[in-house]
Amino acid sequence: MHPPDFPCEMTCTPLRIGEESFKLWTAKNPDRLLEALAEKSPDHPDVVDERLPYWAELWPSARVLAEAILTAEVLPAGPWLELGCGPGLPGLAAGRRNRPGIWSDYMPEALSLAGWNAETAGITPPVTRLLDWRSPPDDLHVPWILAADVAYEERNFLPLLECFDHLLLPEGEIWLGEPGRPVAKTFFEMLSTENWRRDRVLRVGEVSVWRLRRKGNH
Repeated sequence: MHPPDFPCEMTCTPLRIGEESFKLWTAKNPDRLLEALAEKSPDHPDVVDERLPYWAELWPSARVLAEAILTAEVLPAGPWLELGCGPGLPGLAAGRRNRPGIWSDYMPEALSLAGWNAETAGITPPVTRLLDWRSPPDDLHVPWILAADVAYEERNFLPLLECFDHLLLPEGEIWLGEPGRPVAKTFFEMLSTENWRRDRVLRVGEVSVWRLRRKGNH
């Protein structure tokens, strides 16, 4: 099978995570997507909003987050929501553990790609939803949020924290994959200031998966 209707050539890579095997579609040459973005006019919405094609690649943080999901003895109760799902590997890992949830991204290509990867993996595709961190919907509240490598740009830190607070139920938790970016130090300082605490779930190389909860929650 080959994923249809994507703006670049795709490739399927076999992955082994713990005892689980996956075949994941991603862009064969993500640079071609960057070139296509650079060719658009300066006033094009994709250029104005800096819609870089992060969705087309598997980032190390997503892989380690998937490993944390697959190997954890106990997972949070209830459905999950993945922010910025890209190819959707953490959601696929949750699916392998029979946990339903929602893939979200602000790029429709990501939702199509994640859905195709679910079909390739033989997993019932999760619900998909277009979502922008800067304007989270009022009708969506979940007990468990998944996020991989989202603390990469300081201008997005406050909107991201506000999004976390808006979407997460009071007793819920966030599993955040982070690859040790220097800029993330500022993000974690803001987390503490905004009444969040963190505990490490897993570390592989430079990537850590953090469990974030509101202070006062056990």
